[in-house]
Amino acid sequence: MSIIAIVFFFGGLGFILILVGYIWGLSQAIEQESVWGLVYFFVPFASWVFHIKNWSNQKVREPFFLQVAGLLMYLLLGIIVALLPIIGLLKTDGSVPNVDQGSNEQSLSFFSSDFNTYPSFYQEPSAAEPFLTSAAPVTNPNSARVAAQNSDFKQSMKLGYIYYGQGDYQTALINFNRALQIRPGDAYAVKAVENTKSAIVQSIIK
Repeated sequence: MSIIAIVFFFGGLGFILILVGYIWGLSQAIEQESVWGLVYFFVPFASWVFHIKNWSNQKVREPFFLQVAGLLMYLLLGIIVALLPIIGLLKTDGSVPNVDQGSNEQSLSFFSSDFNTYPSFYQEPSAAEPFLTSAAPVTNPNSARVAAQNSDFKQSMKLGYIYYGQGDYQTALINFNRALQIRPGDAYAVKAVENTKSAIVQSIIK
C-alpha cells in the first residue's frame, strides 16, 4: 500500500468516525435539552463535558467512543508516517543520483583545449590522481597482466601530462598514444591525443 493510500484510508476513516460521532452526540444533546445542543455545537470541548456528565447513559457513551476511535485513527496514521523511513517504505536521501552522458563530457573539460591555460591544470603529477586512481579493482584471473596494463596506462598518461605541461608536445603525444593503445577508446586518452595534436599544429603555425 502506497503512502498516499495509507493517508487517505486512515485519515478518511478517522474523519468519518469523528463526524458521525459528533453529529450523533449533537442530536442526543438536542433531544435532552436545547441549551445543551447549542453549547455542544458552539463551545469547544463542550461535547466531551456532555458525554462525561451523562456517562451512565449507554446511548450517550456510544457516539463518544466513536469520536475517540476517529482520533485513534489519526494517531495511528501519525505513527505509521513517522515509521515509514525506518521500515523502508519511504525512499530516503541516500540514493545515488543518476549520471548522464552530459556529466561525462563535463568531466573531460579539465583537459582544456585552450593550450595557453592548460599548464595551470597540471602543477604536479598528483593533479591527475583522481583519474589515475579510479581504475576498477582487478577481479579477473589474469590479475597480474591487467594490473601491469593499468600501471602502464597510468604511467603513460602521467608522462603525457608532464611533457604537455612543459610544452614538449611530440613526447606528450607519444605517451598519450601509448596509453590509447593500452586502453583503446578511453575517453581521457582520446581527448588527450586530440588536444596534443591541436597543440602541435598551433605551435607550428606560431
